[in-house]
Amino acid sequence: LSGRPDPTGATLKIMAMKQLLLFFFFLLWFFPVFSQKHTLTYKAETGGALPAGKLPFWLHTNTYGKITGNTYLWGTAGLSTPFSKSNTRAFDFSFGAEGTGSLEKGEDNRLFVNQLYGRLRWQNLVLTLGLIAPDTEYEGLSATNGNMLYSTNSRNLPGISLSTWDFIKLPWIGKWISFKGQYEEYMMTDKRYAGKRTRLHHKMLDIKFTITPCFSFEAGLDHYAQWAGTTTKYGKLPASFKDYLRVVLVKEGGEDAPENEINKLGNHIGMHFAKFKYHNENWAAEFYYNHIFEDGSGEKFRNRPDGLYGFYFTRTKKQKWLKSILYEFYYTKCQSGPYHDDPVSGEIVGGNDNYFNNGIYQSGWTFFGHVIGSPFFIPRPENEEGITIGILNNRFYAHHLGICGELPQAIQYKLRMSYSLNYGTHSHAFRDENNRPTSKPQFSLGLELTAPDWHLPFRTALNIGFDRGDIYKNNFGVMIKLFKTGIF
Repeated sequence: LSGRPDPTGATLKIMAMKQLLLFFFFLLWFFPVFSQKHTLTYKAETGGALPAGKLPFWLHTNTYGKITGNTYLWGTAGLSTPFSKSNTRAFDFSFGAEGTGSLEKGEDNRLFVNQLYGRLRWQNLVLTLGLIAPDTEYEGLSATNGNMLYSTNSRNLPGISLSTWDFIKLPWIGKWISFKGQYEEYMMTDKRYAGKRTRLHHKMLDIKFTITPCFSFEAGLDHYAQWAGTTTKYGKLPASFKDYLRVVLVKEGGEDAPENEINKLGNHIGMHFAKFKYHNENWAAEFYYNHIFEDGSGEKFRNRPDGLYGFYFTRTKKQKWLKSILYEFYYTKCQSGPYHDDPVSGEIVGGNDNYFNNGIYQSGWTFFGHVIGSPFFIPRPENEEGITIGILNNRFYAHHLGICGELPQAIQYKLRMSYSLNYGTHSHAFRDENNRPTSKPQFSLGLELTAPDWHLPFRTALNIGFDRGDIYKNNFGVMIKLFKTGIF
């Protein structure tokens, strides 16, 4: 091997393409053999964009990382088989795979597997292994999929997950109180500051109180923690099983931990959430709230009123021209105050929470250059080594409106509009030409029109995007997508 020349980038892309094609041919053979009574479905999509410069915000945001601001042509193909048994007490399984390729302006073209997973279900437990996309909530109208920490904006993380399929009723009081949860471990496999061995721990608990058959209330806790990896300054970070337990239990680091991980080992990000839901035979409504925190001061709500406040309304009848409407308000300006240390006494009081940034895990809450959480958090451009170093803007407030319905000729529409006022960070505020702290407004609009097949072998969607403001260049773009889904 030492005598062979290194393969060129073009050769590697051809090899990757061949491997991807072979993989899909294998799946075509594998699924019919092993799925038996399972239904094999396929999905194929291709599209092209004509922007004036980079793609407008709503033409590439929340696309699971498949489309970037520089994409002008892409294609996606996938196969999957869902769970087949309605009886959740029975053993069941499902598989899925999806590959994406894209041509990028001024950058290397991309070819990657976006989903590749296997799932086992027994009673109310589901074990998932591999790459899998999160379910789309609120019909894709939300700016962050209803979750400030984990949206549909970045590529999917590879890992293993144990979760409940549905709410589990508690003995004797299950009519009124039930719960569901998740326990997951991921690998952050992109090119990042702390190296490819950075790991991600996640757990979630959601408790549901059923007040009446039509009205319920949910409350819970979502917790993520980045840990392990290797940095230039600290070398190999703690990664033993004992260190893993410290991360899970949110405990201080051991003797080999970096000095600023004495309080808590790893980079911890959390969220309290609450949901009020009501439904009847004609319509349903939901109010939801996310309270984000990164340390003890935020966990104790000293960063009020930071968070996401959302309202969703959908009609189950008479829904033709207006099916659903969603409004969200985001606020992250407080962050428990501008200073972590008291500027007079030097006492650590908590503050400058600096959401999605971290001094050790300097790539922050990003994956392959995209923010994992709400896309209103703006990452820094990649450096010369192709590494994202944290978040440029995490202090903002934003209004977001989403509407969907059906127009004449059975044309479905989805409209998303966002307005934000952005301030940078507490430590590095945006400044005007006189070096005074300032804010940057931004308005972005996205309209999607999806036509039925009209006797064609595929469906067609037209996407229009528009940006105006100081964050993104004033821009207008058009995207056309052709897609088809079906059953083998």
